[in-house]
Amino acid sequence: MFIKNSLRLRLTLSYASVIIISFGLLAFFLYKNLEERSLKNTASLLTAQGRLIESYIIPGNLSTEDSAYLDSFIRKLGQQINYRVTIIDANGRVLADSQEAREAALNMENHGNRPEVKSAMSGSIGQAIRYSSTLKREMLYIALPLKAGDKISGVLRLSLPLEGAKQEWFAVRNSLIRGLFFALGFAFVLGSALAGTTVKPIKKMVKISRRFSQGDFSQRMPWYSPNEIGELAVALNAMAQEIEDKMRKIQLQGQQLEVIFNSMVEGVIATDRSGRIISLNSAVKKIFGITGEEAQGKLFLEAIRNNDISEIINSALKTGAFVSRELNLAWPVEGIFEASASPVFDKAGVNGCLLVLHDITKMRRLETIRRDFVANVSHELKTPLTSIKGFVETLLEGAIEDKNNARQFLEIIREHANRLNNLINDLLELSHIESRGIKLDITQVNLKNLTDKVVSGFATQLKKKSLIFYNELPVGLTVKADNEKIEQVFTNLIDNAIKFNKENGFVSVSSEVRDNKMKIMVEDSGTGIPAKDLPRIFERFYRVDKARSRELGGTGLGLSIVKHIIELHSGKVGVESLEGAGSKFWFILPL
Repeated sequence: MFIKNSLRLRLTLSYASVIIISFGLLAFFLYKNLEERSLKNTASLLTAQGRLIESYIIPGNLSTEDSAYLDSFIRKLGQQINYRVTIIDANGRVLADSQEAREAALNMENHGNRPEVKSAMSGSIGQAIRYSSTLKREMLYIALPLKAGDKISGVLRLSLPLEGAKQEWFAVRNSLIRGLFFALGFAFVLGSALAGTTVKPIKKMVKISRRFSQGDFSQRMPWYSPNEIGELAVALNAMAQEIEDKMRKIQLQGQQLEVIFNSMVEGVIATDRSGRIISLNSAVKKIFGITGEEAQGKLFLEAIRNNDISEIINSALKTGAFVSRELNLAWPVEGIFEASASPVFDKAGVNGCLLVLHDITKMRRLETIRRDFVANVSHELKTPLTSIKGFVETLLEGAIEDKNNARQFLEIIREHANRLNNLINDLLELSHIESRGIKLDITQVNLKNLTDKVVSGFATQLKKKSLIFYNELPVGLTVKADNEKIEQVFTNLIDNAIKFNKENGFVSVSSEVRDNKMKIMVEDSGTGIPAKDLPRIFERFYRVDKARSRELGGTGLGLSIVKHIIELHSGKVGVESLEGAGSKFWFILPL
């Protein structure tokens, strides 16, 4: 408001100043001209009167002896014309004065040095304005030379008080001053009105410009007239439209970048040159369990207490070089991360750092599984192949002639060959399932009947270990699935439950239905599984007790096959076990 008012006030003062200065200068010149003209007219009048009086004065009678005559003459003359008349001889001596007695006039000081008298003595009409010490007032003096032939014999001087003229001048000056004040008031009114017409569109522009500064570009400047203000309005409208288009584009790009930023699997942290966090994405918040508000503007170590990552950021900020390290984090999340810090540059140098945390835990775990798989499959193949090769060489060296031992060797060779065959079949089956090329034959499967069928094939093993089997599945429990594949699942789970069970133990199969999902549980009273082995129990060739597992004829692929079959049915598997207290394997299928 102050800025707008001051602009109007300045314009008003500008208009008023122009008017007042113009009127003041005009009044000043008028007053001076009037004063000069008044003096000039008075001087002309005195000169004319002097010329008339001059004709009555005989230049030869200008002496002290003639002073009586001259005194009488100019006294009568002075009373008639109301001017002061003075006659001065060639020596500057006053001979007569219309307002002084004869004796006083003769005793007056010499007037030869008076300016007007000196001019008259030189032959020209003298004029002067001076304060009269005799009459105690300011006077206008006109002096005419009195000539006797070519010789100047004296001076006739007429004088008039300027009081009357000055009163007229003062009256004129007062009228001009009153006019000046009137003009001042009129100038302020007119200036304010003119300033208002100028400031009004500017006020509107300022108001709309403030809306622009607040991000509201819906308003537009009104176009007032084809002048500079109109051109400014058009320019501001064009600028607002351009800014609005650019802001909309930037906002769209920002939204796209934010979506990309927050949808990244990798954790991303941006810091300034001092190591304070500027922004972080959802992955970082999830990894370290923090919010953006907690971390924003804080030093990295204040928000995330990890010295290794902090050192990587500081190294990138100090050296201005890319830094990448592999870190094993134990808190707040356990995993293996590849931390890469890239410095951000501007004209002044390093202006910040961009840290990317890539979770490579699964990749490292898969690499471990791959190495273990290669090692395990090599070992699984090498063991029976070595046995077969050894017994074949023994037979070839002559043991084939020993019928009793030869038959025993051939039985061992067949056993290892069967083991190799089972291993290869399981590998092929697992590869076929993992390739997702298998097509499920979905039918309505009665799980209780299917379980009874599978258990009937393990009657000998159950009897051998004196195990009790409990089929606790409801009679009518059915599910849409591939009957053959689900039978394979039950076969592998029940086979493991019998193999790794204790004498006089039990095996049970039960179910639980919840949230339109069915959970099947196969529980045994066996030795259980150590907690450290539970996360890897469904991996290929992973065995808790390798020696015992091979002794029992397992290939180490059964549970991995179970997992993949259940996942093909859009389900999931799991295990609960306590070492020494048995295990409970379960799988969930959607109903």
